[in-house]
Amino acid sequence: MLGEVGGWTVFLAEQSEPIRRQVAVKVVKLGMDTSQVLARFNNEATGSRNDGSPNVARIYDAGATPKGRPYFAMEYIDGVPITEYCDRHRLTTQQRLQLFIASAWQCNTLIRRV
Repeated sequence: MLGEVGGWTVFLAEQSEPIRRQVAVKVVKLGMDTSQVLARFNNEATGSRNDGSPNVARIYDAGATPKGRPYFAMEYIDGVPITEYCDRHRLTTQQRLQLFIASAWQCNTLIRRV
């Protein structure tokens, strides 16, 4: 497991077709399949699939698990948690806050485009 975000869990997996590659698979958490979570999930899956924007992971596939939980497979981008980045670079509280605000702004911009 790579992590948990909102109403979903993200796993590292390997896609074998059409090409072999590592992917991040985002799956709606058990019990979180409310209409609001599913709407956000579907917006992200369809909005990112054809976007082509730089610095945004591409969506390769989407569907449901054998137990019916929605998922999508997306480009895996290796990196470190933001807290680890901040610690490594010895960012002050003010610098961490600025980084958080910049990141949140980018996420908000992407969500509005979707």
